[in-house]
Amino acid sequence: MRWLAFLLILLAFGCRPKSDSQRGGIPRNLCQYSKLLTIWRVEDGYAIEIQNPEHPKARFKFLLKKSFKRIAALSATHVGMMAALKQEHLLCAIPDKRYLHAPKVKKLLAKGSIIDLQSEQQLSVKKLLAKQTQALIYSGFGPEKAQIKRLSTLGITCIPNFEWRETHPLARAEWILLFGALTGQFEKAQLHFRKVCQNYMRIRKQPKLCNTNPNVISGYIYGDQWIAPAGNSFESKLYADVEFAYYFNERPGTGSCFSSIPSILTKSASVSIWLNPGQSSRSALLAQYPKYKYFPFFEKRIFCYTHNTNFYWEWAAVRPDWVLSDLSNIRDNPTADLHFYKELKL
Repeated sequence: MRWLAFLLILLAFGCRPKSDSQRGGIPRNLCQYSKLLTIWRVEDGYAIEIQNPEHPKARFKFLLKKSFKRIAALSATHVGMMAALKQEHLLCAIPDKRYLHAPKVKKLLAKGSIIDLQSEQQLSVKKLLAKQTQALIYSGFGPEKAQIKRLSTLGITCIPNFEWRETHPLARAEWILLFGALTGQFEKAQLHFRKVCQNYMRIRKQPKLCNTNPNVISGYIYGDQWIAPAGNSFESKLYADVEFAYYFNERPGTGSCFSSIPSILTKSASVSIWLNPGQSSRSALLAQYPKYKYFPFFEKRIFCYTHNTNFYWEWAAVRPDWVLSDLSNIRDNPTADLHFYKELKL
């Protein structure tokens, strides 16, 4: 089936695979972990196919013959991947400067080299054309379909990025290969991803100092329910790889799961670590929801990334090894320096 799919894509692109992308005559997908992104090296460049997770038969595919010099990135994770490749200078537009961390991008924004679109939901066609945008990368979860169609007719290559729908942390990180292809830095992207994989596996396999697996809960109250990553999500995979006993591990789903507040109150006495409550201090948690003080784990160890949220959203997807390192140290070495997380104080 993989060979048939490749033949079809080559027929669509009208090109031949390079010999170094074949093994025994079978074209080689350059992506290992991703279930949604496929990249083949072909004679004229790269053949790229992106699957829509909501509509498996809907596949965006194109032949990339040359890299882009003017790229609009509509998500913080896209900015982070460009920064990881040190290709920030190729950006011409970002979604919202309020959620920006990248220092180089801030400088380019101040100089006027990059424009702030302010919202992925309301794309300014005029601004994008004025910046001579060649490619636009969008997340595919907003009501931007009509705008994307219009931009495409005006000659801008619009590329969906579904890394946020992957269920494995390394599959999310692997989308840097797409950015490597788009910027002419594919080999650099491969080296980066290889380093991330090696570090991730090293951390996952290292001996655990604690003999028992800590009981961990993640999430916070949203409306009248508790919202948390479901059992098949990439967050749950991170918790499993550091050998946490995750409270919602058995809950089906790849996104979020919801629970009643009473069920959390009465069944979480054994929880020893609370992750990602959405606030940067315990006092802020109580200000948001005073009844948090009645939860058994409120007096236990609590960690979150909200003291530097923008940094987390830019870099967590492209550096899951850093996230795993933080979780490992939270488990076994609480005095160690952390990349993203910080323990909540009063």
